[in-house]
Formats: sequence, structure tokens, C-alpha cells
Amino acid sequence: MNSIEDPIVAEIRANREAIFAKCDYDHDKFNAYMRGVSERLKQEGWVFADRPIVRRKSVTCEAGTTESFVVREDPPSSTEH
Repeated sequence: MNSIEDPIVAEIRANREAIFAKCDYDHDKFNAYMRGVSERLKQEGWVFADRPIVRRKSVTCEAGTTESFVVREDPPSSTEH
């Protein structure tokens, strides 16, 4: 791990912690708050970048054990809508 503290990362983490505390450390409240912020920003004209879809799949191995792995689906290469 890098021992140098990045001030931008530190600020983002501090802001996230403050918002999470405001939401009583409840994941559902935090997610609802962030969705609300996102919707407000979209209404103001901000454009959000597409992000890849990540799904977890389970497979059974030869030994009969189940393993989980991540399947990453890249967004379309075109950004035209």
C-alpha cells in the first residue's frame, strides 16, 4: 500500500464518511441519499459516465466445490445516444 496520503482521496473519504454519518450509518439511507443527489445533478444537466456491469457467477468445480468469479461486461464502445 502506498504510504503517501493523496489529499484528493483523503477529501473524498472524509466527505463519504460525513454523508454516511448523516445517514446514521445505514446503507439503505446512504444509497437513497446518493440516488437523490444523482437525480438532482442530472436535472441540472450533469452527464454521468456509463460504468461496466459486474455480475458474480458461481460454478461447480471438478472437485464438487463451488467457486465464485466476477464477469465484467464493458459498456458499449459508442457514447452516442
